Amino acid sequence: MICHNSVGYDAQIKDLLIKSAFNMNENEVDVWMKYQYNPQHMFCFWQDDKITSCLQVTKRTMMFLDRQIRVSVIGMAATLPDYRQRKQFSYLLDAAISQATYNDLLTITYTNMPKLFEAKSFQHISNTKEYWIGAPLCRSGNPFHIKQKAENLYPLYFQFMQYFDGSILLSEDEFDQLIQYHQNLGKFIVTITNEDKQPKGFAIYSTKDKQAHVETLIYFDSQAIQDLLSYISINNEVTSILISESERFDKLFPFHFPRMDKKLMVRLNNYKLFDKFSNTNVRNAKTAYELLEKPTWNHFQ
Repeated sequence: MICHNSVGYDAQIKDLLIKSAFNMNENEVDVWMKYQYNPQHMFCFWQDDKITSCLQVTKRTMMFLDRQIRVSVIGMAATLPDYRQRKQFSYLLDAAISQATYNDLLTITYTNMPKLFEAKSFQHISNTKEYWIGAPLCRSGNPFHIKQKAENLYPLYFQFMQYFDGSILLSEDEFDQLIQYHQNLGKFIVTITNEDKQPKGFAIYSTKDKQAHVETLIYFDSQAIQDLLSYISINNEVTSILISESERFDKLFPFHFPRMDKKLMVRLNNYKLFDKFSNTNVRNAKTAYELLEKPTWNHFQ
């Protein structure tokens, strides 16, 4: 049986994640439950009188053709080990898509398992890329331009997002909630400034075993990237940076080739409604994204 929410079953969801989400420890599950969990949008599969699989969908605002639309974002998903290979995720995804068809023009997800979503009419739109840069190549910036603070970052984020389309645009409250989530996971959030001490970007990153992983980077010039890398390389031997497919680091690091990371998969839920919105004749997500003149940036959501 599928239930479209998990209201009243928070303890079961937490227990399921602890047993199933092998990439998260118990503290990370606790933080996710506090800052990301939404029982109103948690689809659950019930079997043997318990929740055996779950799938959370987040409702977000997306800028598309420079106008606002509502979309569904496929997020946390987990299945108890003893109940895998029973198509429970597929059934939950069907339920989420069915609901979104009446409310949201698009459903999106970032995934490294695209075939699961291709079977549900999702299409591959773009990739995220990951650069790995050794510390000796990270010393051309000014580390003193980095400030260990995370104050008033939303205007920087909002300004950065004006360069993109077909992309999630968080409200200030949604943005602050995500910042709190990352802070409580123990990640570093730093502000990048210029010579006049004015902010020109920010980054969210984590470190482990002398390796740093920058998962969110907001910037307005290449000097900001160099300053950040110089700062991080003081205490780390290697830095990885996750960026969108349209961002170009090849001039900074011409001999480095990025690794393709997760794929952005998008499903057009209702082409008739989309045609009314866009005044076009579009039948799938890939064609819809071909209408855009700006690149996309969707990996902070």
